[in-house]
Parts: sequence; structure tokens; C-alpha cells
Amino acid sequence: MPKEVLYSKLVFIDSHDGVRGAKTLKPSFHIPSNAFGCSQGESMRLVLKSFTMPKSFYNINQDNNVFFYNNTDTNSLVEVKLIPGDYTADELKDEIQTRVRATPGLGGTFTVAYDTKTRKFTFTIPSNYPSGYFVSFFDKNETTLEYRSDANEVLGGTPSTDVNAPVNMFAGGAHTLNGGTTTVASKYPIRLSTIENIYLRCSLQGDAYCSTSYEVNKTGNKLDNTDIWAAIPNVTNANDNIVLEDNSEDYQIHIKSGQLTDIKFNLSDGKGRTLPLVTDTQAEDGNINFNLVFKFEILSEPHEAHIVTGGVAQYRQPPEMTK
Repeated sequence: MPKEVLYSKLVFIDSHDGVRGAKTLKPSFHIPSNAFGCSQGESMRLVLKSFTMPKSFYNINQDNNVFFYNNTDTNSLVEVKLIPGDYTADELKDEIQTRVRATPGLGGTFTVAYDTKTRKFTFTIPSNYPSGYFVSFFDKNETTLEYRSDANEVLGGTPSTDVNAPVNMFAGGAHTLNGGTTTVASKYPIRLSTIENIYLRCSLQGDAYCSTSYEVNKTGNKLDNTDIWAAIPNVTNANDNIVLEDNSEDYQIHIKSGQLTDIKFNLSDGKGRTLPLVTDTQAEDGNINFNLVFKFEILSEPHEAHIVTGGVAQYRQPPEMTK
């Protein structure tokens, strides 16, 4: 027998109200327990109706803007850092060339070309560069952002999954000092953004599962519990807002406890990392926030079937709010 909705109400949330004094976009809210609870033989459910958020973060950001030149002459890494922002392919080509040339230990006449048909970069390494090759690290055992970077996806290359075993990111051999110029190229089409979806996470979620790529510190080909509530495409409308309207009510959370006291939210990328902010104070200042609308429902639990002799409707009055 399906569960029957005995009572429902809408809840409207602005994340800015829950991040006062915080440096991250992780709002939390206290809940009036008298208004959000159920009795024996009943259960609770949250149903996401809509999500709206201004696109106030950059496509190239602290999660994908750092790569290295592995100097094999001195067995050292030379860091190259792109300036965060939104780029076209040609702008990104120019930014890479500028940053590599401005990097101490590299410099020179390093050049980058972009092919609009293959969507790949070609890099020309000057003869006087130290011997070595370019590297991008994505090692889940590391906590430093530079070693958990998606720069290889931006540049169309292979990641190094172990900081102690760097691999050449690009197609082409390693460069040799004073052995002439070396040309290397992207192996795959470049990407101007590495966030396909924004993942809304909720502290009350307990029934969803995901593969380990969605969690920061997990690896392997297994499914584990996750707090992900919804996957929201990173696509903006005419007003540069990211919007999800869920009329099909696919995103539901079934609450196992009989009473709610608090609720916490978080936005992450597809690798479990908190959505990158432009500055530490961006969420606190209200420059980036999200709005949620969800239904809170009280359901009747299935019970033994019986013959219905009348068509009397069941109603439930809303509980009293806390004073």
C-alpha cells in the first residue's frame, strides 16, 4: 500500500541567512521542532521544488588553475598558476602563454597555439628550458589544492595520480635542455570549465548512493552512502542564474527520525569539493547565495490492508510553532 501524504507545507530558504560569520557556502539552520515532527505510524519527507543561484564563481578557479613543469635536471617542480576567471579558448591560450613566460625558472619564448577544429593546444618549449615536462596532479591522498587539481582536464592532458610519480601531461616526449625546441600537444579537447553539475548536499540525506569520484577522500569501484540531494546542471539562463525547477519531484529525502532540530546544506563539484569562491568573504557578504524551495510532507506509513467503507478524507492541522 503506498504512503499517503497527510500534510505538507512549503519551506523557502536563502543560504545567506545561514552563513553569517562563515567563510564558506555551507549554511545551517535551526528548525522549530514543534513544526517539523511526526507521530507514531507516520514519516517525513523533503521534496525539492526549485533551486536558484547566481553564477558568481569562475570557471577557471583554485581547483583547476595550477600545473607544474617537472624540472628533471634538478628534480624539482616549477609551479604555473593561471589567474582565476572565465575565458574563451583563445583567451585561455594567451593566459597560459603569459603565465608560463612570467614563471621564474621558465620564461623565454614559450608559445601556445589553439586549433579550433580539434580544440587542442600545441605548446612549443624553448631550447634553453631545463629538461623536463609539464605535470598536473590529482592525488586524492593529498590535501593541498595544487595537488588535487583538474588542470589536466582544462589543458586536455593526463593527470598524475601520485605526487611521487609525476607523468608527462601532454602528447610528445620530454624536453632536453639545449637540445632544440620541443613541441607537445593536448591529448584531448580542452575544457573551459570543469564543473558539469553543482551537487546540492543536505545533512538529512541518508538514502542516496554514489560512486567514489563524488567524495573527496574515497577511491575504488564501489557505491557508498552520500549526502547528495540533487544534481543541478551548471547552465545559466538569460539572467546568468543557475536554475532548477523540479516539477517531477525526483529529488526526495525520506526522514527516518520523528523530529527535526537542524538542517545543513553544502554545494560541491563532482569531486566532492566545496564550490570554489572568488574570495573567502564572498558567501558572508551575500555576493554568492542560493535559494531553495522544498516541500515538507508528513506521510502515513503502510499498514495492513482493510476494506474502506466510506469516503471520508483525512486532514491534519499544522503543528503549533515554537514561541
